[in-house]
Amino acid sequence: MNGIGTPAWTQCLRTRTRDCDWVNRGVEQWKARLSAQVNRPPDIPLLGGGWSHRYICPDDGSALVRADRHHHECPCCLRIWSGSPWDEAAVAEEHNRFAQDARLAAVVYAASGEAVYAEWAKNVLMFYARHYDRFPLHDIFGKVGEEAGKYGAKVQNQTLSEASWIYPLAQACTILRHASKLSAEELNELEERLFRPVVRVIDRNPRGRSNWQTYHNAALAAIAEALGDPGLLKRALDDEANGFHFQMERGVGEDGFWFEGAWSYHFYTLEAQAVIAWAAMGFGEKLYEHPRLRAMFDIPLKAMLPDGTFPAIHDSKVVDIRSYAHLYEWAYAFYGIGEAIVRGSDRSSLYSVLFGAPLEPLPEGVKHPVKGRAEESGEASEAAAITVLNKPGMVCVTCGAGEGAQALLVDYGEHGDWHGHYDKLNLLYYARGRSWLADAGMVPYGHAMHKAWYVHTVAHNTVTVNGLSQREACGRLRKAVSETGIIRVEAEAEDAYDGVRLDRRLTLAGGLLVDVFRVTAGELSTVDWMMHTQGHPVEAPSVRYTAVSAEALSDADGYPHLRQVRRLEGLPDDWMLEWSWNGEGGEDERLQVYGLAAPQGSCVYLAESPFMPPVQVRSACIRRAPSCTRAAFVTVFRACRKGDAPLSLRLIGDPSDSGGLLLEVRDGERDGAMLWTV
Repeated sequence: MNGIGTPAWTQCLRTRTRDCDWVNRGVEQWKARLSAQVNRPPDIPLLGGGWSHRYICPDDGSALVRADRHHHECPCCLRIWSGSPWDEAAVAEEHNRFAQDARLAAVVYAASGEAVYAEWAKNVLMFYARHYDRFPLHDIFGKVGEEAGKYGAKVQNQTLSEASWIYPLAQACTILRHASKLSAEELNELEERLFRPVVRVIDRNPRGRSNWQTYHNAALAAIAEALGDPGLLKRALDDEANGFHFQMERGVGEDGFWFEGAWSYHFYTLEAQAVIAWAAMGFGEKLYEHPRLRAMFDIPLKAMLPDGTFPAIHDSKVVDIRSYAHLYEWAYAFYGIGEAIVRGSDRSSLYSVLFGAPLEPLPEGVKHPVKGRAEESGEASEAAAITVLNKPGMVCVTCGAGEGAQALLVDYGEHGDWHGHYDKLNLLYYARGRSWLADAGMVPYGHAMHKAWYVHTVAHNTVTVNGLSQREACGRLRKAVSETGIIRVEAEAEDAYDGVRLDRRLTLAGGLLVDVFRVTAGELSTVDWMMHTQGHPVEAPSVRYTAVSAEALSDADGYPHLRQVRRLEGLPDDWMLEWSWNGEGGEDERLQVYGLAAPQGSCVYLAESPFMPPVQVRSACIRRAPSCTRAAFVTVFRACRKGDAPLSLRLIGDPSDSGGLLLEVRDGERDGAMLWTV
């Protein structure tokens, strides 16, 4: 593979543009996008960028949409916001767009030979070189100059963002340098007034194992290629406490998942790792052959939900693998994986144009939906797939196909560093095409609710003790097996609370999920088992609903953000509650939740709990066992249709006993019963 901008690379690109319809289509789309700006000087603001996590509606946490530099609309409440900090945050995105467009313009020039695109890209580069020293050092806290500290930057407001902004400019410079579109004087000016100063800004803030440092390394590698500096590339790759190889060894598990345990950050980091490998090609380095880089592309194909999404877990939103089709252009070209994702895209991304490999025509009538493990065979699989993500400590299970597909995820392992949540033994459950038990996810960090609610244990599908969040902890996976059509997962955690052991056993069989959660404490404690669902509770006619305050449950660690809390009175010891899906096309979809063998003196509460925009509200169910040293919560989940008759369930054995339990399941529409060990 040739380095970007070299004569061989340019010739290859022009041949691809002539011979490959998707490459030509991509180049033509970029021409149309850039045509309005390449014939006039770039209107680049001299204001330093603000923090993207403050580009939100203060009321509901939704990311804003830019109307212009001074007006920003909330897509949820439609309110317009102006002034600081929104103007600065919008300017930060403008700087990013100018950098990315300069790179696109340079690629269009390389593909077409039309000089106007090269000239515009050069104008952007030279503007930043001639004005970089005018941008004051500043940070996300409003500090300026030396007070900004090591995190501060100039065009952007933190070194992470500075690195993200600079590497497309460096790649544009590389293309123009090889094309002799920059004079020796201009190259020297770019080096001395832009690229070397940016390196000095970034060097103030070494970050060790982190997504930050991965972007620092991407910036150093791209600048090294722009300047033809092998020493700088070596530092980006081989720094013992920061470099690419260090990140791969310490930050990526052998299975390929990024250690922070959040899918948003996995793909975010992968973007930077690909840039590093891309830049290294210019020096003859084949970093794309690194086994853990390939594994970072491979693991999402194994761990995604049946609908091609990834759950919002830790500091992540729901991620759709189709939004990363551009990265799978790289994966398909270099490793031959991800074909279905590439086929499902419009193939107009930068990676499509530069790296995309031809696809063989499919037989008429054959379609390629997004699939997981079955992708290579091209067949949907009924078999169970169990994927253990060792680095963050999660187990993902999928089984079945089509409408009968089910999936679950249990988070048992590392906290996840700065992006972790207090959520040991958190359970996520997908069935009938919907994520019925979902994580709270996140709102941008600039919103107070991120720390006030989303990181706390009460926001997750696990347990709290004495109304307090767990502490940073790491549990262990005891079992994850599939035997004769029954899937069993067992995990435990012993350091989430002092003197408390958490044990969760899950059985997936017959279209049901059986959850046995045991808690053992060294002293009398109040234990809350929680579930959250994107559903509306269906009123149970025989139950009385008594309003209580959230503070009556706990006045700490996120509890006060529960709304419309109601205690359910009149429930039998073995009860069933039902939720209807709160989303498009789900009017007839139901989740039945069966609570069996209620702990002594326990009670059940319903509430509304905060969720990510635009959904914003979920339904929460809390089962409370007061003043106990041992509590066992046995719950059965059934995704079904409106009008499906409840099951008849009988538990055989003592739930508080750590030995096996038997569950007898009778379906009113069928003869006989099933008997499972749970």
